[in-house]
Amino acid sequence: MSLKVIVVLLGLTISVALARNLQPSLKAGQKVRQLHSESLALAETHQSTSQTCFSIYNPLLNQVARNYEVEYESCIQAYETCSSNIDNLYKSARLELEASVYQSCRSLSNCNMITNAYSAFTCASTTAAQDSKVFYSISANATELAARSKADYIEAETAKSVCINLAEKNYVEDTSRVYGQLNNCLLGYDFPNPPTVGTVTPSPPYDDTTPDPSYDYTTSYY
Repeated sequence: MSLKVIVVLLGLTISVALARNLQPSLKAGQKVRQLHSESLALAETHQSTSQTCFSIYNPLLNQVARNYEVEYESCIQAYETCSSNIDNLYKSARLELEASVYQSCRSLSNCNMITNAYSAFTCASTTAAQDSKVFYSISANATELAARSKADYIEAETAKSVCINLAEKNYVEDTSRVYGQLNNCLLGYDFPNPPTVGTVTPSPPYDDTTPDPSYDYTTSYY
């Protein structure tokens, strides 16, 4: 293989390396590697057209990979923002739960400070009876909030998966299209114009953490 062909083939590996850093799915990775191998074989066989064809299509393949990187990172950032919003949504309820537990434990602890045995036992009996109601309320509310927060996190995970799958779909389709036209170019077919690949603008983060107006997230445990 001539030095000229080696140089242009090195350029072809850039787009594959960029996408590989993002670890696309096994199926997508196999598809791109297959297209890559086909172009390498054609380039070696048709060295007379390789330099011209690669000069046209290498930048397009690299742009496809960069678009995928932008879309992928946008999905991850949106997911992280959504997860943070969910954490903040339930923060006040968690603080109130913590305060309720602390207050109940402190009340029982104060009973131990009483020197008179009868008064200490009476204090503990009364306080424990009251605390049992508090802890039952804590358990009931915590169970409901656990279910709600779990559903919110699952929704965020689902949105992330859909977003990443769409980015991967665009990457594979665009890569296949450009590789197909590159291979035709290597074969010496006549193309009026090379394809164009635009840049990607990240979409605004999704937010599935809008509070339910019918539910009080700061429910008192008392």
